[in-house]
Amino acid sequence: MTLDVRTVRGWAEAILGRLEVPGGSTLQVGAEGAAPSSGVGVHVTLSYADGSSVTVELEDALPEAEALGLLAEQLQDSVIEATGGRPVPPCPMPGHPHPATPHVSSGIVYWRCPLGGDSRDTP
Repeated sequence: MTLDVRTVRGWAEAILGRLEVPGGSTLQVGAEGAAPSSGVGVHVTLSYADGSSVTVELEDALPEAEALGLLAEQLQDSVIEATGGRPVPPCPMPGHPHPATPHVSSGIVYWRCPLGGDSRDTP
């Protein structure tokens, strides 16, 4: 499978829409330079106003659901770090202080309580 830059950009924008990204952040998505281990793929770079950034390398060899899950996890980890540990997105279960965790189903990222046992998946 070859990852499409437009599709990956859509994924990244949807994920970041749930993560309360700090102001002044910029998103770049492209295939130039490709993933280092395979030579092909799509790069997603989120840069913050303070000069820090994270780049997620998505290799073409990854199944689509796995690539989407990896992107969600890595962008979430970066935003949580950039916001000083704020749990984003918040857990959908009332009273839980941790962030929700991403799960992929039918090409969509859903955010769930990491403790399981809830049916409150939120796209």
